[in-house]
Amino acid sequence: MISLAAIVLATTSARASCEDVVPADPAGARDSRDIEPIDLARLRDIGPGAVTFLNRSPIGVSPDGKQIAFQARRADPGTNSHCHAVLVIEPDAPAKQIVVDRGGELIRVHFQRGPLSNYPSGEPQLITPIWSPDGRHIGFLKRIAGRTQVWVAAADGSGSRQLTHADADVEAFDWTSDGAILFRTRPQRREALQAIDDEGGSGLVFDERWSPLARNRPSHREPTATLVERIDLIGQVRPADGDEREALGRHEAVPEGAIWTAASPIAVAWIAPDDPSSPWNDGRLRVRRTGRQQITCTAAACAGQFTALWWSRDEREVWFLRRTGWGNSQISLYSWQPGHSSPRHLLTTRDELLGCRPARTRLVCALEQSARPRRIVSVDTKTGEISEIFDPNPEFAGFRLGPVERLQWTNDRGIEIYGDLVLPPTRKPGERVPLIIVQYRTRGFLRGGTGDEYPIFALAAQGFAVLSLERPDYVSSLTPGTNFAERAKLNYGGWADRRSVLSAYATGVALLDRRGLIDPARVGITGLSDGSVSAQFALVNSSLFAAAALSGCCEEPKTLAPLLGLTGSARLRTYLYPAYTEDKPEFWEPYSIATNAKRFRTPLLVQSSDDEYLASLETFTSLREAGAPIDLIVFPDEHHTKWQPAHRLAVYRRNIAWFSFWLKGSSSPDAMPSDLGRWATLRSASRRQPAP
Repeated sequence: MISLAAIVLATTSARASCEDVVPADPAGARDSRDIEPIDLARLRDIGPGAVTFLNRSPIGVSPDGKQIAFQARRADPGTNSHCHAVLVIEPDAPAKQIVVDRGGELIRVHFQRGPLSNYPSGEPQLITPIWSPDGRHIGFLKRIAGRTQVWVAAADGSGSRQLTHADADVEAFDWTSDGAILFRTRPQRREALQAIDDEGGSGLVFDERWSPLARNRPSHREPTATLVERIDLIGQVRPADGDEREALGRHEAVPEGAIWTAASPIAVAWIAPDDPSSPWNDGRLRVRRTGRQQITCTAAACAGQFTALWWSRDEREVWFLRRTGWGNSQISLYSWQPGHSSPRHLLTTRDELLGCRPARTRLVCALEQSARPRRIVSVDTKTGEISEIFDPNPEFAGFRLGPVERLQWTNDRGIEIYGDLVLPPTRKPGERVPLIIVQYRTRGFLRGGTGDEYPIFALAAQGFAVLSLERPDYVSSLTPGTNFAERAKLNYGGWADRRSVLSAYATGVALLDRRGLIDPARVGITGLSDGSVSAQFALVNSSLFAAAALSGCCEEPKTLAPLLGLTGSARLRTYLYPAYTEDKPEFWEPYSIATNAKRFRTPLLVQSSDDEYLASLETFTSLREAGAPIDLIVFPDEHHTKWQPAHRLAVYRRNIAWFSFWLKGSSSPDAMPSDLGRWATLRSASRRQPAP
């Protein structure tokens, strides 16, 4: 058994390089200055990006509801690493903060990507501390030396230690009623990986397991068998029995067709569409208690685009968040007692509430505002009043930010569009400034767009107006009740949906031009993933943009299908893409940059992961041959979203420098001389080309 002295020594050692993962001064610095890329790169975070919450929470609530626990994280670009700490706070006495553990490596999400299993991403995994039944200990996942295991900390801060020492990474765990821990691993994963290595000895067969865009080897078949074991606090391990295995998996069971779910030992609440054949439609709230019939909430407020739901601690009410307002730009919180006709409205806000959990008579949530990073708050479930519990970034109040304005308009299809406009803090009245469009979500804190690569407030500090744009609903949303094939035709036939997104860009730029805020001849566009695809279409089909910076590029006729592999290319056909051997210029000419290389002159920067850069080569080679300015930067050991702090900061700085060079004719303070020299050469070569 590990001694308390050893626990304290280990904890002290971990603190040496990560002291500032928790702010030393809750009041923070108040000296006003412009924000810089490094400030955004080093923000303290609680939980991952909003898209990975999926009705879960980074906040663990003690059994009596009087304390909460969560993990704080801070990136350090200087060492290209992350610092972590687990904190305990009493919402009624938020000034009292106990750090119960420090250290550990970033645990990243692994997911299914087409045919690929256990595919690593750049997204942080959601780490939720779980309290022991007696409230004296907190369990959490922690990664040391490439191994993820369960750690346990004393809630009073007296020490923490590694509890499990499994051969495979721990995927999930929970406490038993008598204070032991059940944990799940997948021990056969190692054998599955070894099987790929063994196959390589005689040559790897290129089949449905491959997606060359993602990796240069096949994906292993993810083992379905899992091992659930029980361990007590003195380290004794045994296999879990049948009831224990079922208990660990109980919270993962969801009713058929459910989009969201909230389960308790005696009841389940879930959101499911009224039409099961259209799972992409908005859902409706339903509940079922043990031994009772299903109850469906028929009120108008119980249907729509939900973001989360929970049972109250006494299990009498269901609380839920639903998107409301113009283009679903707001969030509304409701409470509903099953059997009552209408839910009770608690609040509506354009801010982002995430990961809420019941704590006695309140909800404890993460809250983001457009000009303020994520923090922990409580929501009074009687009045809807919001109170702050913990701000991990008090220094942020010292930055001089440009004004933020929520804009609303419609595109040429009549679809409701919204975006957040950030103007430079130094802009003079009547001055027209260059504009950069960042996409494709604008919910919560305006950090860097989807993928966090375009530092919005740092761009504004350099004299740019920034329009953070929410992607419009798909064109198929105008025709409800359609099946998948019909939606594909509506969206991809004639590139209708991409034309709708382009109209959102054009009408937004025109709106700002009419107000005299921006110079329409100096507009840039950015994008990752779906945003990159929309930007690609816009660059081919409009003259709106004088420069572009993408996080990945591009879909092209000669490389898209082969790089996706057999399974991925087959999936393309369901979206009306032609077969690889089909000659379909009418499909590609409105979309492919390579096909239009001889007339393409928009300066294009691509900062790609080494997972995905191969998709850029057809575009890159075609534009270089045509003399068009394109620069391709490849970041090693990165994925669809980048996770390394040094890379994130480099991407921030290069994007600012790129737009400064092409839209302002100047260099930013962080521009690299080698970049500026290379771009000057690209500009000279482009000027020598005949007009398209």
